[in-house]
Amino acid sequence: MKKNLLVAVVFAVLLSGCTKQMIQKADGLYNRGMYNNAMELYKKAYAKQSKKEDKAATSFKIGECYRMQSDAKESANWYEKSYNNGNKTPENIYAFANALKMNGKYDEAIARYNEYKTANPGDPKADAAIASSEQAQAWKDKPTRFTVENVAALNTKYFDFAVAKNPAAKNGILLTSSREASAGTKNDGWYGQKFFDLYSAELDNNGKWSTPIPVTGPVNSVSSEGAATFDASGKTMYFTRCDEKKNSMGYCKIFKTTYGDKGWSEPEGLAINSDEYSVGHPCLAEDGKTLYFSSDMPGGKGGKDLYMMKWDEANTNWGAPVNMGPAINTEGDEMFAYIHSNGKLYFSSNGHPGMGGLDIFSAIEENGNWIVTNLKSPINSPADDFGIIFTEATSGYFSSNREGGLGSDDIYSFIMPPPNFAVYGRVYDTDTKESISGATVELFGSDGTALSVKTEAAGTYRYQLKGNVKYKISASYTGYLTKFAEVSTVGLDDSEDFEENFDFPLKSTAKPITLPEIFYDLDKATLRPESKKALDGLITVLNENPTITIKLTAHTDYRASDAYNIDLSNRRAKSVVDYLIKNGIPADRLSSEGKGETTPKEVENDEEYLPFKRGDILTPAFIDALPNNDLKEKAHQYNRRTEFEVLRTDYVPVKKQ
Repeated sequence: MKKNLLVAVVFAVLLSGCTKQMIQKADGLYNRGMYNNAMELYKKAYAKQSKKEDKAATSFKIGECYRMQSDAKESANWYEKSYNNGNKTPENIYAFANALKMNGKYDEAIARYNEYKTANPGDPKADAAIASSEQAQAWKDKPTRFTVENVAALNTKYFDFAVAKNPAAKNGILLTSSREASAGTKNDGWYGQKFFDLYSAELDNNGKWSTPIPVTGPVNSVSSEGAATFDASGKTMYFTRCDEKKNSMGYCKIFKTTYGDKGWSEPEGLAINSDEYSVGHPCLAEDGKTLYFSSDMPGGKGGKDLYMMKWDEANTNWGAPVNMGPAINTEGDEMFAYIHSNGKLYFSSNGHPGMGGLDIFSAIEENGNWIVTNLKSPINSPADDFGIIFTEATSGYFSSNREGGLGSDDIYSFIMPPPNFAVYGRVYDTDTKESISGATVELFGSDGTALSVKTEAAGTYRYQLKGNVKYKISASYTGYLTKFAEVSTVGLDDSEDFEENFDFPLKSTAKPITLPEIFYDLDKATLRPESKKALDGLITVLNENPTITIKLTAHTDYRASDAYNIDLSNRRAKSVVDYLIKNGIPADRLSSEGKGETTPKEVENDEEYLPFKRGDILTPAFIDALPNNDLKEKAHQYNRRTEFEVLRTDYVPVKKQ
C-alpha cells in the first residue's frame, strides 16, 4: 500500500516537472512569435494539469495564442475557460470582453467591459469599449449601401488576402496566400500553415477567375511574401517579406523588384528595413512619389503605425519616413494603407473605435487635419477587415476572416450602388393652409437638368435627384408670389429623401402682404438695424419674382392726429423704398404711400396674430372693447405695420442705352 502511494507521489512530481518544462518551452516560443507551436505545447500541458489555478493560467495563454492568430472564436472559448477556472483578473476579463466583441456578441461583451470597469475603475478604456460596442450594434442593425460578396474562386481553406491591382494586367490581380502551392516545405510557427506567397489571377471576359498561381521568378521564397503595390506602369513592384529564423519569427521588410525581359528582377530591400523592427504593407501613391507603409519602429504612437516617405528626385531615393500623426495612429495597430485616385486614404486599425477586430477606415485631409471615418457594416464586421483596394470608383476588394468564409482569411468583393435621392413636399396657401393643386414646381440642376411638374390634388410634388448636383427649386401659381429653395447632393454617399423645409407656403397677391419685424426709431422714419433682415427677405422676393412691381405702404396706430400719422407713415414707407433702391432694386419697380391710421389691420390667419382670430379687423372700436391694456397694446402693434401690394406682374426692365 505504502509502495503504491510512493509510486503515485513520485509520478505526480515527475508529471508536474514535465508540465512545468512544457510551459516554459511554450512561453519561450510565444515570446519569439511562434504562436501556433506554443499553443500546441500549452494545450498538452493543460490536458495534464489538475489544479484550477494552473488550468486558469494555461488556458489564458492558449487564448492569447489564438488572439495572435486572429481566431476570435477559439480565443473567446479559452478566455472563458480561464475565467471559469477562477481567473478574474482585469487582464483576462478585458481580453474575454474583446474576444466576445470580435464574435459579434456585443451585449455579452458590454457585460464583461462593465465587470472590467468595476475591477479596474481608473481605466477609461472600458467606457470607450462599451460605447464602441453599442455603436457597432447600431451599424450592424443599419448597414450602409455597400454590397459584399465572398470571391469563392480566389479563396481556399488557408489564408487568402491583400489583393493588389497590377496596372499592366487589365484584368489581373495579385493576392497573398498560404495555400499548398506556396514555396518551401515547412509551415510557419505563427499560424501553422505554409509561408505566404504572392499569387496572380486573371478575370476572363465571362467574369470567371483563373486559378491563382504563384508569381514566377525570385519574388517568392521560403520566407513569407505578400501585400504588394505597383507603380503606374505595373513594371515596378514593392512587397513585404517576413523571415522566420530558427524557432523565432524574424522581422518584416519591404522589397522592390522590376519587371523586364527576363521577368521580375532579384528583389532589393529598402533602406528603411531593419533587424530591430518590422516594416511592411507598402502602398505607392498614383504618381509614384509617395510610399505609405506600416511599422513598429521606435517613436511611434504604439503597436504598428502608418508612415509615409517622399521620393527624393535629387538623390534618386526615398526620403526619411514621417509618422502620419495621432489623428491616424493610435496605441493599437494601423496597417494596410491604400490611396484612392481621389486622394482619400484608406487603412485598417484596431485602435480607432470599431466593430471588433481590425476595421477599415477612410481618412481625408482638410486644412492640415485628418478626418477619420469608419466604413461601418457590411464592409466592417466583428472580425478582422483589412486590405481594401478600389478597382473602380465605387468597387473593389478587401480581406476578412469574418464568419461564413472559406478559410482563415478570405477575399471579398464590394460595390456601392449609386445612392437614391428624392425631394418632395407640398405647395399651399400661407394664410389659409389650403393645398394648391396645379401649382408649377420647377427644378434646375447644376448639370443642366430642367424639369417641371404640376402639383397633385393635395398640393404635393416629388422629384428624383442625381448625385453630386446642386439644385434650385421654384414653386409658382397664378395670383401668388413665386418661392425658391435649394438642395444639393454634392458629396453625399448615403441615400436621402429631402422633405424637411421643402414645402412651399405661397403668399397670395390678392391682398397687401405684411412685412414682419419692420421697426423704426420712435416717432421717426429711420429704419432700425433689426429691420434690415426682413427687408433683405423682401429683396429676395423681388429678385425671385422679377416681373412684379410693388407699392410699399406704412400704417400707424390711431393714437395721434390724422395729419401727423399720415406724414410719419409717408416718410416711413419712403425709407423702405430708399433701402431697396440702395440694395439694387430698380426704382421703377417701387412706389410708396403712407396711410396713417386709415386702414386698420385685418387678421389673415390665427397663427401669426394670436390671440386674435382670422377675419378680426383691429378698428378703434374693436381695440377699445378689449378687456385689458396688454391686448390693446398688442392690437396697436399689429396696426403699426409696413405692407406691400403687387401692382403689376408684367414688368420688363428698361434697357440701358
